[in-house]
Amino acid sequence: MNYYEIEKKSTILQDIVDYAFVPGAWLKYYNFDIRPIPQDILNKDPFFVWLSKYKYFAAILKLDPYVCYDWHKDTRRGVGINMILTPHARSYCVFTDNKEGVVFKTEELVYKPGTYYLFNTQQYHTVYNFETDRYMMSIEFELDKDQLTFDSLLKDIKENNIG
Repeated sequence: MNYYEIEKKSTILQDIVDYAFVPGAWLKYYNFDIRPIPQDILNKDPFFVWLSKYKYFAAILKLDPYVCYDWHKDTRRGVGINMILTPHARSYCVFTDNKEGVVFKTEELVYKPGTYYLFNTQQYHTVYNFETDRYMMSIEFELDKDQLTFDSLLKDIKENNIG
């Protein structure tokens, strides 16, 4: 499985969007511009209160117009949680199970506004962004890919009726 749509919708989408657009510094991280999200914003959402049993870092990622983030598997992360902040931008996140050869099957993750997605960072994925900046909230866990996997976090979410 490449991703999982979490049923519980964000209660802090507007807070995060507002925070993304206040003037301030952006940091460089894995070829993205990022802005860490303050914990007091995240604590307003019951999902992140529940998720706090896992140590995590939350940030807004900004990708410039006309940029492709090439096919890759994350080097450290086994799983992430993402939410698009610019759902009407022409931007595509695409997965594949096997990118061998010139032609291969793909699957697009079509983000819905205010929706968290459990993201399997150990599957090949890419992002193509076009006319405008792309803003994404993304969660990175302290535990690495050998300690916290997509399947294990998905199981915990389902067992606790979180998603």
